[in-house]
Amino acid sequence: MRNLLADYVAEAPDLMPFYARPPRALFASLPKTPPWDPELAAAVADYNERIGGHAVFTGDEAAIVTGQQAGLLTGPLYTIYKAATAVLLARKLQARSGRLCAPVFWVASEDHDFEEVRTVHLLAKTHELATLRYEPSAPASGMPVSRVPAEASLHALIDDTASKAAGSEHRDSIASFLHESLDASASFAEWTARIIARLFRDTPLILFEPHLPPARTLAQPIVEHAIREPLLVSRLVNEAGERLEDLGYPRAIVKGGNECAFFLDEDGCRIKVTFEDGCFRLADKDRAYGMDEMLAMAAAEPGRFSGNVALRCLVQQRLFPVAAYVAGPGELAYWGQFKALFESFGLDMPVVYPRAQCVLSTLKLNRLLAKLGIERDELAGSPEGLAETVLRRTADETAGNIVARHRQAMMDAWRQFADELAPYSPAAAAMARKTAERAANDIERIERALQQGDAARATAIREQIARLCTAFFPLRKPQERVLNIFSFLFEHGWELIPRLLKEIDIETFAPKEIEL
Repeated sequence: MRNLLADYVAEAPDLMPFYARPPRALFASLPKTPPWDPELAAAVADYNERIGGHAVFTGDEAAIVTGQQAGLLTGPLYTIYKAATAVLLARKLQARSGRLCAPVFWVASEDHDFEEVRTVHLLAKTHELATLRYEPSAPASGMPVSRVPAEASLHALIDDTASKAAGSEHRDSIASFLHESLDASASFAEWTARIIARLFRDTPLILFEPHLPPARTLAQPIVEHAIREPLLVSRLVNEAGERLEDLGYPRAIVKGGNECAFFLDEDGCRIKVTFEDGCFRLADKDRAYGMDEMLAMAAAEPGRFSGNVALRCLVQQRLFPVAAYVAGPGELAYWGQFKALFESFGLDMPVVYPRAQCVLSTLKLNRLLAKLGIERDELAGSPEGLAETVLRRTADETAGNIVARHRQAMMDAWRQFADELAPYSPAAAAMARKTAERAANDIERIERALQQGDAARATAIREQIARLCTAFFPLRKPQERVLNIFSFLFEHGWELIPRLLKEIDIETFAPKEIEL
């Protein structure tokens, strides 16, 4: 399979027709954008003031949008890198173009996959992975996270997080903020938004949740279009995915032929909608609606409708004058299936800009890598296999040379012995060869005994490898996809975010190591 991200930043000619413009084109010419809807701008300003945001905007800015599901304590590190990229990109575009630009973080509070966002993974001060999980008192399955309550039981989780993560003099103030912001939050999603607002307090980042009433009203024409042509979005997305597959890229989204592009709020849950036999049907519900019923519902109760991943991108463009969307590698892949959607709905497709990829390290971890003689990417494999490789590499060189020298001499002697016996007794020669095989196995055992003879050294190396794997590839995945920002925040304080903003280079799309 071809690497879509690499080809995208390299502007591969056969891939570019799937996108509006290549990412670097933003710096040459920022597209003209209309002003924000006044009612939406006012609602967004009120929302940010309520959650403790400090962004100031006029409503004339070109929007640089990114977003993520509302995750426990903000979820994996890449959420922070997306927000940071949006801030830096807006700053750079405004400086170069002279036009106002505002970074907007879309808190995907409509998302109903609570199982995906209820867990947080921390790099503990013991160098192990600590996993914490939110267990609400009532089931939250199927509920949008904007309705999942932020219960008092989360206070214990905050204390557990603070006790497990590496800390410093910043621990108490950060834990206090988490407790206070939890008490002030009406939902799990709002708590996420409050934390992001505090992390990026000294930046112009604007927080947004799609349940704001003016947003629902503005999104209504997009939803109505999706109702009138209920299978259009799935068809166009699948057709683009097939064309990408023909070019050698994995298809990011596959939609069922009967899937609609929107969900319906029914009985407090977000329910998938299909269109079959001229009717809209709700998954796992014995209910069906006709076209006129669904259109009337969208007009009277727009708050009951929310888009799937494809329709959300269209709604986003309807709500904000989006010049660029900051996307992770997975998002970049599915945006490649959306260009025909924007054209069909009469909307401009924004530039899709790859988010920063980072690896947080320390001087101690880097010294340990150097001491063991391994590259960071080697840690993505099996820790035990890598430990064996390092043990073999660092075994006593003198003893190792002795084994190597005598192995060859002994094997040569046994082969010569068997060859000389063969004319006289094939059976005796076969016995000699079998004995040679056993000898070779015995020599290997001697070699392993030498490699692992120092049990303390072997144990120490395995522990060091495990520590490095947990730090850089926890759960055998890249650090940014697993670890949470609070793994580092209690130790480095709120100034960690300004420091990341200084270190990240958004015009270099390769992973960036940041040594804390």
